Amino acid sequence: MEPTDRTLPRLLNAAAKAAPESAAAPPLGLETRVLADWRALVTDDESVSPLAFFRRAVLGASLVLFLSAAWSLTRSGGNAIGDEAALLDYNIQTSLTP
Repeated sequence: MEPTDRTLPRLLNAAAKAAPESAAAPPLGLETRVLADWRALVTDDESVSPLAFFRRAVLGASLVLFLSAAWSLTRSGGNAIGDEAALLDYNIQTSLTP
């Protein structure tokens, strides 16, 4: 048997015989500081929140929608030339069809 084959079982046996370590609780001040830093970081991170981005995108899109609707309603008064062009286009299309 090679020395490396004996080393692993010896290591595992020694680990099995060792007394388990108990984890010590962190000091109260450390826990308080970590929680305070985490809460402060969460409130400052709103600028990159997807919800805030979506809210701004919806506001921008609705602004563009209302501005374009208002502009099209103000431009609809001089539509007589558009009606004549549509009638002419219709006459051309009907004369070209067999």
